[in-house]
Amino acid sequence: MDETSNMKLKLNFIHCVLVMTTALSLSAQAQDGSSVVIGKNDWLFTKYEFADPSDAADTQATIQVLDKINKMFERKGITLAMVMVPSKIRVNADKLPDGTKLDAYTAGKYDNAVKALKAAGVNIISLNQAFLTSPNRDGEKSLFMRLDTHWSHSGAMLAAETVKAEITTNPTLKAAWSSTPEEKHSLTWNDQSNPVRTRDLVRLLPGGTVNYPPEKVLQFKVKRENETNAGLLGSGDATQITVIGSSYSNKNTGYPDALRYVLQRNLLDISIPVDQGPWVGMEAYLKNDAFKTNKPKLIIWEIPERELRSPPNYKYRDARYVIENNEWVSRVDALLQ
Repeated sequence: MDETSNMKLKLNFIHCVLVMTTALSLSAQAQDGSSVVIGKNDWLFTKYEFADPSDAADTQATIQVLDKINKMFERKGITLAMVMVPSKIRVNADKLPDGTKLDAYTAGKYDNAVKALKAAGVNIISLNQAFLTSPNRDGEKSLFMRLDTHWSHSGAMLAAETVKAEITTNPTLKAAWSSTPEEKHSLTWNDQSNPVRTRDLVRLLPGGTVNYPPEKVLQFKVKRENETNAGLLGSGDATQITVIGSSYSNKNTGYPDALRYVLQRNLLDISIPVDQGPWVGMEAYLKNDAFKTNKPKLIIWEIPERELRSPPNYKYRDARYVIENNEWVSRVDALLQ
């Protein structure tokens, strides 16, 4: 990919990249005026992660759209890998307040969605088991931020490692990854945890709530070994992997760099705020010259579990980003022609 095309894509998404706010679909939040659950030991959660059987129809519609888009990419020789971010309320259920437990529908939604997507032939990468069995669910290596909805650097690294493990065992994904040029990257963890001010849930608390001090987490840095003065946008880059997703894919979470390290590949990373939904970001990317002139071999598409209830026609999203499901599919099909 040349520098001009890559820079155009970066400029088109500049209003999205570095945005760590999560709108969390305010119209779908709880009726008591607060979208936040205050858990044990100062852990905060969003109520939007609690699912409901009434979401089933929209969830099924989302799965059907993902099935169709996956087949479209296949026909164009582009491999799509879906990565679903597990809900914080499940991974850190022990931090929920006494009396607040996961109902059966919420508890089983992730695995049920994975089964449905696999049955449809989608290359879905499940993070659920890896996160639930990890010993790092508390402390400086906790997988999720205590005061924020997003995963920490530790969670981002575990997600990336799980993605790599699935890629190496899935023949389709492995073939796509192996066909891309290797780019050496090194990783260094900080010697100690540092305070971070990522705290979207604190900002959603009602006025007058106690001011939580910044939490401390362990972070890492990834360096591209052959990086020139032009950096990652330098001419001559052969970027053939695109990582696209919600604010969980924002570079501040560490997720894109974690993927660069574990995959030993350079990649294009695109982050779209969740209030716009995954569909807006994907369509914008497919319209961009960077995609048209340098189609990737592999797209790693991250979607939060809670957004399964939000197909393109999700009525609670900002009206600017609502589109009829089949119309969105048709528009993507046209872009891929």
